[in-house]
Amino acid sequence: MQLKPLLRQLATTFEVTVDPTFTHNPEVTHVQFVDPTEALASHWLYLSPESSQLVRLVYSWRGHRRPVGLVNLGIGLTTIIAAQNQLLKLLMTLGQCLHHDVQIQAAINQLAIQAITADFDTTLAQAVRLLENPLAIIDLNGEILTRSHTTQLNGTSIHAAVETNRVGRWLLDHGFAPDTPDFLTQVYVAEDQLSAGPMLITPLANGTEPIGYLVMPALNKPLNDLQALLINSIGQVIAGSLVKNQIMPTAESQRDRLLNLLLTEHQGGTFADQFADQFAEQHVQLPTAMVLIRCEPLADQAPMILQQRLRYLMMPRFKQVLVSTYQQQCVALIPISLVAYNQNQFKLTLQQITKQADCRLIVSQHYVNPEDTFAAYTVCERTAQLKTGRGRVIFCEDQFYNLALARVNHLEILPFFINPALRLLLAYDQQNHTELVPTLDVYLRATCNLTRTAKQLYVHPNTLRNRLHHITTLTGCDLRDAETCFKLAASFKLRQFLTQHQYQYRPDIPIPTQD
Repeated sequence: MQLKPLLRQLATTFEVTVDPTFTHNPEVTHVQFVDPTEALASHWLYLSPESSQLVRLVYSWRGHRRPVGLVNLGIGLTTIIAAQNQLLKLLMTLGQCLHHDVQIQAAINQLAIQAITADFDTTLAQAVRLLENPLAIIDLNGEILTRSHTTQLNGTSIHAAVETNRVGRWLLDHGFAPDTPDFLTQVYVAEDQLSAGPMLITPLANGTEPIGYLVMPALNKPLNDLQALLINSIGQVIAGSLVKNQIMPTAESQRDRLLNLLLTEHQGGTFADQFADQFAEQHVQLPTAMVLIRCEPLADQAPMILQQRLRYLMMPRFKQVLVSTYQQQCVALIPISLVAYNQNQFKLTLQQITKQADCRLIVSQHYVNPEDTFAAYTVCERTAQLKTGRGRVIFCEDQFYNLALARVNHLEILPFFINPALRLLLAYDQQNHTELVPTLDVYLRATCNLTRTAKQLYVHPNTLRNRLHHITTLTGCDLRDAETCFKLAASFKLRQFLTQHQYQYRPDIPIPTQD
């Protein structure tokens, strides 16, 4: 863009006084702060601050420094912060005139795409190459968390610049805090005593939650318009990479770690007193009715990736959710009442989540004491090892018999516990090609309701009565007795367990008497 049109466009935002002695109209491609130690390059417009309010515009014309204009940043800039914000606004305004948004966005998109799979160090190094200056990450207290460490990019110098100039103290003193209204959008320029040249500082956030700052001191290359345009978007990518790689904890991750307390800390009589305060500090309520869920990936997701996905999916659906990783396994704690737990809607919600997250959920028994969380985890672990679970959502209470049977290690012994009445009916059906066993199974599943059983078997109620009478005649079992029906139902569960563990049961083969 040529100089005169650029100055006219700048004058729509700032008060600009054009130097009448410079009558030429050269091409301008970039803008940067002037560096007294470097020669001016052609086609570059340089900013030379003369006071907190005035900035001299300088251009290199045929080897000479020529002033081309003077910019007044504004009247009444009583604080350093206000003056520096205007100085940055000047730099960004000039940059927006010279650079197309498409070019800027293309560079950011490439960095963001690479950050999805790359580790944090790789992402940070790519950001350093884009900005041509080293970078540092500092937390909300001003402590250095990490920095770029490649030698050719002055890795050691940035450490000295940030520490010696007390950037953290400067941030705290000047009110650059998480509760600042424009925390998520404003970029600050820190100079004065902080460094020999300007220093860009932009906030890092996870969603709407502040987590730290990205700092770029102009150690290798003076601050220019391209860096000012890039830094905020780069900060968003860096923040995502920090959270993804679990380098910088977020408030959400701090809350989620409360679940690990329930799983690992000593369980004693003062449990509620021990942890109530820690839960309250994270604005979380210690639950008094809950389920623990073991989350198994079905698409090779890493536990941390599945954790983030499930947090995103569960948070809108439940009032409070803690999702954490424990022993390389993703687990979730959902406070829920017993009534809600027994509603079909809870099961449907979990089914929906498993489809979206491509995972399997193993849900513990409902419990009311937080100190029982580890016991719930143990039950989920044992349920996960069973071969009897089917579907994407498995409730541990539905696997009670299978869990109990799995504790008996000898599959050859278990058939002995199949009720003799069921053994006799299996042999009778096999010899006579009847369907007494399927009839009894449906009858027991229908809670001994004749009408419902007849409908499910597609037979006349009288036909069903005849079959049940036949069963009673053969076995002597009273199918109206609750205890008898319970024993027979348990035998069906045992037979199903043996079948699913590839035990080929035949009623005519005798039970072994030796191990």
